[in-house]
Parts: sequence; structure tokens; C-alpha cells
Amino acid sequence: MTSAGARPAVNLNPLPDFLAIGALVAIFISLLRRTQQTRMRYWVVGWVLVLAHIAAEFVALNIGAGSDTVSALAAVTLLLASAAFIWAAQTPQRKPTRTLVRTGLAELPNVAFIFSLFGNVQSGSVYLGLVAVGALGALLAISAGSRGGDRSARRRYAGGIVAVYAIQAALVLRGDFEYAFDWMLCWHYLAVAILFWAGSTRRSPGVVFTTASFLAWGAVFPIAAVLQHFAPAVHVESEVWNLPKFLVASGMILTLLEEQMAKVEQAALHDALTGLPNRRLYALRVREAVAQAAQRHQRVALVTLDLDRFKQINDRFGHYAGDEALRTVAQRFAACLRASDTLARIGGDEFMAILGDLGDPAAVKRIVHAFEQALVEPLLIDQQPVRLGVSIGVAIYPDDATDIEAMQRLADRRMYGGKQAERPAST
Repeated sequence: MTSAGARPAVNLNPLPDFLAIGALVAIFISLLRRTQQTRMRYWVVGWVLVLAHIAAEFVALNIGAGSDTVSALAAVTLLLASAAFIWAAQTPQRKPTRTLVRTGLAELPNVAFIFSLFGNVQSGSVYLGLVAVGALGALLAISAGSRGGDRSARRRYAGGIVAVYAIQAALVLRGDFEYAFDWMLCWHYLAVAILFWAGSTRRSPGVVFTTASFLAWGAVFPIAAVLQHFAPAVHVESEVWNLPKFLVASGMILTLLEEQMAKVEQAALHDALTGLPNRRLYALRVREAVAQAAQRHQRVALVTLDLDRFKQINDRFGHYAGDEALRTVAQRFAACLRASDTLARIGGDEFMAILGDLGDPAAVKRIVHAFEQALVEPLLIDQQPVRLGVSIGVAIYPDDATDIEAMQRLADRRMYGGKQAERPAST
């Protein structure tokens, strides 16, 4: 028992969450310094707002007068955290700051809704007006931020906004202002999940996990409201309600690790100068193509491409000009191939092409001719036209050989035979 004059005990329940989220914020800030990603920057903003939400809840639990105002601030920071995550989940914009301002302005009616609720405003017309203004602001934000973008996606998002605000308006008309508030938080975090999923180029485990965690975060608000209404005797520890936050943070970190691993893999299997597959990836693709051809009784052609007179570019204009020339040549050669073919740079000025799924051997001749024609137009280096040639050697599986190394040697011999037969030409 406490004496009559004793100070009431401080409620420290939010403290573990505050420390845990604080540690996550420190981790994300450290990652931001390494990656400098725009998306990461707004993830950090979102988590700082979540941290502010927990701090405001702590203050509200431990003060008397003014606790409603602090609770309103806690709710607003949680709402704005979702807005930061929504912005981060969208496709990068040309003017990110302007897009962020539009997103923030669209949230002002929702912020006013929260302060009205915690201020004990009982006028349904006030809430209904705020819902209408919020819906209009969100629609205008989408319209302004998606000009020139995917119209079908814009229509889907606009339809979603109309739907979620219509549900919120229906709850207001019923007089369920608190449920309308719970629904507001719910659909914001559901929107993060949808946009995060739609904006991800890879459906990796990290993306799936993060999306599911945001869905769980959004579901917390209506589930808590339903339990409070229909089963008030059921007590759920705060750690359970806060679990989705930490799942989301874990998913974000996992997604970042996957992206870094993908970049490392990209660098290990692709040529840094041209972006084409390198010798290592070429060897993997050759084995796959030959194995597939053997199963389907089809042909595969290996084409060796070696540039003629390329050394003169380096000698005359320097290695930087030589690098630019290689990039241009790689683009021209790649344009000659089908989507199923592979073009690789295996070193210096030498390229290799894998032509799979060949039902007609004449297709090889057409592609070889396209390679030759690709260099008919001279390259422009320092405003000067420079002509290059290409020596080509071809070996076809299984017509010429069934062993990959034998095919490679044959293609090289035919390429060198053509190079020796070529007569030098001036640039």
C-alpha cells in the first residue's frame, strides 16, 4: 500500500518498446549512411515518428491534465509514420520533396479528425466534412503526383481512396467516431502494404514478409476495436499488439540484405563496363542452352565476335574513348539478338553470343549478317567518325560438335581465320 501523500508510480510499460524502436532507428540511420537511398531516408522518418508515438504514449500514461492532447499527438505521429511509409513505398518521383509535401497536405484533414476526436467533439457534420476534404485531398495528390504515369494504376488507387473514405464516412454517419478513427489507421497501413508490394520489382522472401507484416500492422486496429466491443474481458498484452511493428522492421532489413546480395550477384556475373553477362555467366548460359537443346532435339549456335581495328581507338583517342566505343558496340550487337539469346563480353574487345532454340540454321546467318551491319555506321568519337569491323566465328550444336569446349575452339578458329583473311582498312 502507498501512503496518502505518496507520488503515484510511473508507468514504464512503453519503455521496452521505446528502447527497441530506438535501436532500430539507430540501425536504419547507420544503413542510410551507407546506402544513401531515398526510400531509406523516408523509412527513417517513419520510424522516428513511431518512436515519437511511443514517447507520447509514455507521457500520456504518466500525466494527469492534458493527457488527451498528448494522446492525440501520439495518434497523429502514428498516422504520419504511415504517410512516410506510403511515400517511401511509391515509385521514385522526379521531385520527391514536392510529392512528400502533397502527401503531408492530404493528411491534414485526418490530423484534424484525430484532434477533434480526442477533443471530444460530438458533431457528426464536422467529422463528415473532414472525411470529404481528406478524400478530395488524397485524390488531388494522386492526380498531381501521377501525371504521365500508368493511368490504370492511377484509376485503381483513386478507386481505393474513394472506397476507404466511403467506409470512414459510413462509420461517421453511424456515430461511430472512434471506429472511424481505427479504420483510418487501418487503411493507411494496408495502403503501405499494397504500395510496397506493387513497387517491388522482385517478389523475394523479404518483400513477401514485409508486405504481410504491414498487413498485420493494419489489422491490429480493427481487431483491437472488435475485441474491446464484443469481448472486453479478453486481455491482450501490449507486446502482442506491437509485434507487427518489429516484424515490419525485420522485413525491411531482410529486404535491404536481399537487395545488396542481388547487387553483389549482379557484379559477379556481369561486365562492369557494358552491363552484359561476363565470362562466368556466359559459361552457365552455354551449359543451360546445350542441355535444353539436347532434350528438345534443337540446335544451339555459339558466335565469337572480335572487333577489328579497335586498338587504334585506344591509341588515338585514349582508353576512355575506347570504353565508350565498347558500350556503343555492345548496344548495337544486343539489338541484333532475340529475347531468348545471350550476348556476353568475355574480355577486351571480344564478345560471345549464344543463339538457342534454332529450328532453322538460316536464322544464324541472318543474325551474323545483322552483327556485320551493326558496324556499318561509323562510331562518332570526339566528333570524328571511326569505322570498326568485326570478325565472326560460328559453331553449331550438334552439327559441328556436341562438346561445349570443342564448339568454342571451333568458333574461335573460324573467327581467327576470318580475321587473317581481312585486309586492313583505314579509319
